[in-house]
Parts: sequence; C-alpha cells; structure tokens
Amino acid sequence: MTADKKFLFIGMFLLEVSFSFFLFFTIFLIRVNADIDQSVTVTSSVDIGKSSPNILSIDIEKGSVTLLPNSTKTVNCSVEIKDYDTDADIKKVSAEFFDNTASFYGDSDDNNYHYTNNSCYINTSYGSGDGDYLALATCLFDVWYYANSGEWNCTVNVTDYSGYETISSNTTQIQTLLAIGLPSTINYGTVNATFVSDENITNVTNFGNVKINLSLSGYAFEEGDGLAMNCTLGAIKNISIYYEKYNLTASNPGQLSLTEFENLYTNLTSNPVIKEFNLNYRQNDTVNKATNETYWRIYVPTGVAGTCQGNIVFAATQGG
Repeated sequence: MTADKKFLFIGMFLLEVSFSFFLFFTIFLIRVNADIDQSVTVTSSVDIGKSSPNILSIDIEKGSVTLLPNSTKTVNCSVEIKDYDTDADIKKVSAEFFDNTASFYGDSDDNNYHYTNNSCYINTSYGSGDGDYLALATCLFDVWYYANSGEWNCTVNVTDYSGYETISSNTTQIQTLLAIGLPSTINYGTVNATFVSDENITNVTNFGNVKINLSLSGYAFEEGDGLAMNCTLGAIKNISIYYEKYNLTASNPGQLSLTEFENLYTNLTSNPVIKEFNLNYRQNDTVNKATNETYWRIYVPTGVAGTCQGNIVFAATQGG
C-alpha cells in the first residue's frame, strides 16, 4: 500500500471514530434532557433545639370589670401558656393592666390608669394531655374604685430559661361606677318653733370613677309623701318638705330669718331633682380631694314638738 493510501485510510478511520463519538453523546444528551424534565422530590429535615413560649389566651374577668365603691377590686388577668420545651422552662410571667387611652405598656403606675404585676403566679400542674407543656399564669391587680372607665389593656410578658420572650395582650371594659359617700345623719340640733336652724355642713364624697351631679329628694314615712320629718309630739306632728332647704354652692353662716332662709336656699322636694354638682372623681393616689360641701337648714313651724326625724335621699348621676 502506498503512503498516500495509508494516510487516506487513517483519515477515514478517524472520521468514523469521531462520528461514532458524536452520535453517542447526542443520544446521551437527549436522554439526560429527558431526565431533567421529570419531577424530583427531595426530603429536607431539621432538629429544633429550643423554642419560645406561646401565649394561647388571655382572659380578663370574663369580659368586663365592675369596680367597688371606696375599695379595691381584684382583677384577674388569666394567661394560658404553652412551652414545647416543657412548662418547667417557663421562668417568669409579668403583666401590666392599663387604660388603653390614657396610658401604655411600660408606663409608670397610677391608680387612675396603670397597674403592674411583676410576679404572676405560674401553675405548671394545669392542663391534661399536653399537660407537660401547658401552664396557667394568674396575674392579679388590686384596682381602685376611681380607675378610669373605658377600654383597658392587659399586656403579658412571658420569659423562659432558654432566653426567649413572648408578649401578647387582650382588652376589657371597666364599667362606669356611680357611688357617693355621706355621713349617716344630718343633725340640725335643737331648734325652737318658728325659728330657722343653724347651717349644717354635710360633705359629699365621690366614691366612683366619673364626674357626678346630685339627685336630691326627701320624705318622712315613704317616698313622695310631701313631708320632711315626722315628730313625736305636737298637734300636727309633721314638717312639710317645703321647710327643709339646701345650697350646693355657697355657705351662709349665722342666724337667718325665714325670708332670708327662703331666698338663699333651695327647697327640698318629694320627687328627685337633679342638680349640677360637678364633683370630679379622685385623681390623687395619696390624698382624696373628691369631696364637696353641701349646706342645709330647716325651719320649724308651729304645731310640732318632741323629736323629729326624716330622710334625705342623695343619688349620684353622671356629670358632664
């Protein structure tokens, strides 16, 4: 075989080999591309180390709070908690109870609008089934009678030993409280017939949580009887409601004639009459200044003697 034929033979051989490789890889790539178009599911996984506590619910006095006159009301902010690191991981529960309009979370305490409990009781025996993870925290607040009425917020902070913190809140309503305090008696002392008594000063204290006016009326035996007092002796034995009078704004000390008395004081009536008194509720946690004076006198007509007694009805109505 000549050298030219040898080179031709080798060239054709290499060409066939190259074509064979080309054909093989073309078929391979087609099959690979066909595999890429198929759906592939890959399983992923992770192991959770520590987790934060969950506040499942916050219940505040079953929906609303009614305060107690001249006292405190214990308000329970009950918190259901779940911690998947077990309830033993719960370190501390604290809560703040505050007027949603006048205050905020983190504000300083004031009996009118903000209360704090930094150590709520944690019951880790609470729950069944998932009891190892559940706890019930009881956050109590002694809320004074003059706390603002309206929408209040209980915000709860739960921390655990793993270093996690969870905060959540719920709201409730503090109801309007109308309540007043007075002495048990108004004693005019000893008054001779046809004379006007000395002025009696009687303090009215607002024991509620809104500004008040006064509703006033009087009776001897029963409401609406037209009498101020019934007496043990005398020809008449009754003093008309007309002769018992009051002034809600100004004192008028000293002896007065019947005419002066009638000009300076307002008649008590058998039917309730609302009078502007404009007495604000308590604002000072240290000193109770929610008190105003009222001024009273009675005229003793002829025909009565002995000891006389009647009733004056004071009622609070909401002021402006």
